[in-house]
This record gives sequence, C-alpha cells and structure tokens, in this order.
Amino acid sequence: MIYILVYVSLLLSGFVSRGNRSLRNQLYYVWIFGLFLFVGFRYRVGCDWGGYLAIFETSRIYETSSTTEQAFWRLNSLLHYLQLDYPYINVISSGLFFIGLHQIAKRQPDRLAILILSFPILIINLAMSGIRQAIALGVLCFAFNAFVDMSVVYFVLFTLLATTFHTSSGAFLMLTPFVRGRFSRQRIILGAIIAMPGIYYLLTSEAYEFYSRRYVGTATEAFGAPFRTGLIALTGAAFLWYLDRKWKLLYTKDYKFIKLTSYLMVAVFPFSFLSSVGGDRFGFYLAPIQYIVLARIPFLIKGPNADMFAVVPYAVGGVTLLTWAMVSSLFEACYLPYQTWF
Repeated sequence: MIYILVYVSLLLSGFVSRGNRSLRNQLYYVWIFGLFLFVGFRYRVGCDWGGYLAIFETSRIYETSSTTEQAFWRLNSLLHYLQLDYPYINVISSGLFFIGLHQIAKRQPDRLAILILSFPILIINLAMSGIRQAIALGVLCFAFNAFVDMSVVYFVLFTLLATTFHTSSGAFLMLTPFVRGRFSRQRIILGAIIAMPGIYYLLTSEAYEFYSRRYVGTATEAFGAPFRTGLIALTGAAFLWYLDRKWKLLYTKDYKFIKLTSYLMVAVFPFSFLSSVGGDRFGFYLAPIQYIVLARIPFLIKGPNADMFAVVPYAVGGVTLLTWAMVSSLFEACYLPYQTWF
C-alpha cells in the first residue's frame, strides 16, 4: 500500500542520514516538497472530498456565506474568478499547511524527524481530509513561533487569521497573557477573562450550534480519538514529569511554550470522552507541539536506553498506520485507492 510505502521510505531516509546533518536537511526539503505534491494533487482522496466539493459549488452561486469562516469561502470564490477547478483548493490547502509546518520544523535541531512523525496521523488524517483545519493549523504554526519570540501582536494576529478558516483555532487566544512574563495565578485569571468574549461568541454562533448538533451528545464519533489524544496526553505527561528540567536547561527559548501547551496536551485526553470529534480536532492543533517534544528525545535522553526511547515514537507511528490501514473500513473508503490528477 502506498501510504505504508511512503512511511517506510521516510524511516529509511531518517536511518541512512543519521549523524549527517547536511544530508538530513537535504532529504527534508526533498520530502516536504514530495509530500506537498502527494497531498495537494490527490484526486477523489480524503474523507471530506465530497463535502468541500459541495462548498465549492455553493460558493459559485453565493458571494458570501453565513458562517464565520469567511476566508475559506473567499478562497473558493477566488478559484471561480480564476476559472480554476475544484481540485486546486487542495493544492492551496496543502501548500499553506506545509508552509506552516516548515515554520515549526526549521527551528528544530532535527527537522526531518518532525516530518516523519507528522506523516501517519497529521498529514494523512488532517491535511488529506480536513483541509479547512489544515490551513488553520498552518497559520497557527506562525502564531506558535510568535509566542516563542514573545511577540504578542503577531501571536494574536495569526491566531485570529486562523479562525477565519476554522473557528476552533480561536481557543489559543487564551494563551495571550502568557506570551510575555512568567506563569502566575494572575495571568491564568487574565487568560480566562480574555477567553470569555471568544467563548461567548463561539457558544452563541451558528458554527457552534452546527458542530454541537453534529458532534456533542450524538452518535457521531471520531473512531480512534481516545487513542490519538491518549498519545498526545502521554507526550505532555512525559514532558512534565521527565523532560521538564533538562528542557529548561538546554532549550530556554521555547521552554515556556512547550510547558504551557503540555498541560493542554494532557487535558485533551479526558475532553475526547465528552466529544471524541472535538477532542480529536483540538488534538490536531497540538500535534506539531507533540512532535517537537518527541523529535528532541535523542537530544535530551542519554544512556544505555537512549536509542530505545528515540525509536519508540516512530514504531508507534508505524503500528498505528498499519493497524489503521488494515482494519479501518473508513480508511479504505476515504484513502484507497490513492489517485492523483497529474
């Protein structure tokens, strides 16, 4: 199967380039461009292909939408204006997603590791299916970097821009008081106060009514969500319990951001039991941060068991992909056969 072949090829690239940073970076650029083509130029692949096609056709008739996510609607209208067919929306979405992911990866000591870890879940499950949220995540990656750079203005602007593609990304505005300064009870309270207008807006918006009817307290489930969010929670817990002190010593610049979001990683697991889809969707936003933590394990853990700890995340990714591809009827319906319109 092509997805397993791609993942195995990524693993082999990582293996043969161990210890050779120059080769590793070269392979990273080859792979990120190749994955952009793989994702962006797919044809009739992805669980939401039909849903986004309906949006594309509707935007041909209506200039505006009643939804709050206007940027995605305008993007479809732009394609009509340029007389481009529907599949081009996936090219744009893929481009924006990988541009954002690159903003995260290029700051890491091992950027290829971020790409490899992203493939089994984030790239297939999000970038190849939920393209609105994929774009929102791409934009949020700029916001995450702005947080690390302690730029309040850019953090807020990029987060607000992300909400014009997927409203759920606005939840990260609650982190605004922590961009500058240390953790404190006062800043936590301030974060809650800042979040209140956004929460009120979300709770009273048409988008909330739609998603709550569709996802909360219904039979609609994201199968495997507790497993995926559980892996994210384990990563957050591992940071808080085992990696915290070493990270603070070696990676001071992004320490506060990783520690703060580690609490969110832990919290997303119980949330997935209230709403499996809601927890799963929020988990996608935290996935790049999870991969940052996992990719730095070789730099943080030394000793006789260091290689084992470094390999475990890739092995889990492989088992997850293999099980998902072999067992899930949804995977077969959404992603097989892989086709491209090249």
